[in-house]
Amino acid sequence: MNDDHGSVSQRIALLRFLMIFGVVLLHAPPYVPIAEVANTPFDLLKAFFQNAVFRTSVSLLACISGYLLFRSALDRTPAKLASRKFRTLVVPFLVFNLGLLTAALVMQVGLGVTLNNDLVPKGRNGWLDAAIGLTNSPINYPLNFLRDLIALMIAAPLLGWFMRNFPLLGLGIVLAIYRFDLDGPFVLRNALWPMFYLGGLAAIRGWDMRALDRYASLCLALFLLLCAYIIAFRVANTDILRMVAPFLIWPASSLLVRTPFGLWLSRMNKYSFFLFLAHAPVLLLTSIVYKPFKGHIPYPFYWVLGPVVTTAVLVVVYKLAMRMMPRLFRAAIGAKPVSTTSGPNHSASIKADQEQSGKKPLVWL
Repeated sequence: MNDDHGSVSQRIALLRFLMIFGVVLLHAPPYVPIAEVANTPFDLLKAFFQNAVFRTSVSLLACISGYLLFRSALDRTPAKLASRKFRTLVVPFLVFNLGLLTAALVMQVGLGVTLNNDLVPKGRNGWLDAAIGLTNSPINYPLNFLRDLIALMIAAPLLGWFMRNFPLLGLGIVLAIYRFDLDGPFVLRNALWPMFYLGGLAAIRGWDMRALDRYASLCLALFLLLCAYIIAFRVANTDILRMVAPFLIWPASSLLVRTPFGLWLSRMNKYSFFLFLAHAPVLLLTSIVYKPFKGHIPYPFYWVLGPVVTTAVLVVVYKLAMRMMPRLFRAAIGAKPVSTTSGPNHSASIKADQEQSGKKPLVWL
């Protein structure tokens, strides 16, 4: 594939941060079902982003995940795949999910503080789901995606064989899994099957990733019109939007590649995985802080500032953690460990972290 040693990778980097910030915005409470959205300008704008635009984040991230995995050909070495993904996916999942579960238990049992009646699980199945997402959402609910991605990594060697030998048959199989839920609780969001497969197919079959760039403006317009249609007609089932969105958003993103905003998004990429892992409890905290002031501060201000503050706080935490405990923090977020550090400020670790702002941080996907 002609990657031009940067343009496609930069586009992946900027889209990752943009889509993960979109996930934070998507989770800003309270959730309002599309059928209950009021016809006020703000409510329609909020629904446009929360019920349409950023509902596509997971689909796009799944495509990127498949593309990166199969471009690296890790599926051909299952032992290396398992070792790599245990470090970059399983460990972060366990650290940030079990960490939140422990905090919830301490607050409820030890301090008598209950944030949510359903936060602390009940019964064996409830504990298994809360701890590892066995058949349902883990307690750190955004990690649904990570949990499903781990499952897809298990299936990756078989999917890769189909992509190289019988690509259309493999596509038919994953579409059947998606349509008829043939895998049960193995992957909770069935739409990830075809998205992950198509991303991998693009890598293995050498698709031209810039083929639709000439239609970037048209793709962007079509995507925004489709999102507007969903809000205007209160469409609850967004499956079609999720399926077509990657084919519209990817070429549309070419409009950002050489802009100052696009370059800034690319630089922010190194924070994206940590933002994804840790945003739920911080966002919850912002809503708790806002609650006593909601009579004085209009909700639209919180809806905008909550995700921005959450992102800013976690960027600061990332920087401090990389400076103060780089080895431990890197292990927690699945980043590649550094072999040496120099001086009290761990300058070697910081330099290595800065070097990861380009292509290397993409390995978690």
